[in-house]
Amino acid sequence: MGKAIEGQGAYKAPDGTNVSFTYEYTQYDSIADAIAEIGEIKALKDLQRMIKLDASNPARESAKVANGHSTRISLTEEQKADAKSKRLADKSLLEVLKAKGISLEQLQSM
Repeated sequence: MGKAIEGQGAYKAPDGTNVSFTYEYTQYDSIADAIAEIGEIKALKDLQRMIKLDASNPARESAKVANGHSTRISLTEEQKADAKSKRLADKSLLEVLKAKGISLEQLQSM
């Protein structure tokens, strides 16, 4: 049985204001649960759609980069390695804080 998940999104309207909206989707614990609830044909259709999106998104960004239309900054291998080590250090720090029972609110008030 799937569980309903609520999400929030936003977009910029033509007049420049940000518009927020909510949406809901079903999350399944396994493929078997999805097939049992929505059927094999719909599960396969949804899976194929997600595979297409997962292939399209990086291809679109690569084309934007190649054509000079991307706002993403291309990183050198050294910059990528530095960013990765910083993320790992941040993750380790967060794990230590969680283990000590320090909440985000407590951390922000320091």
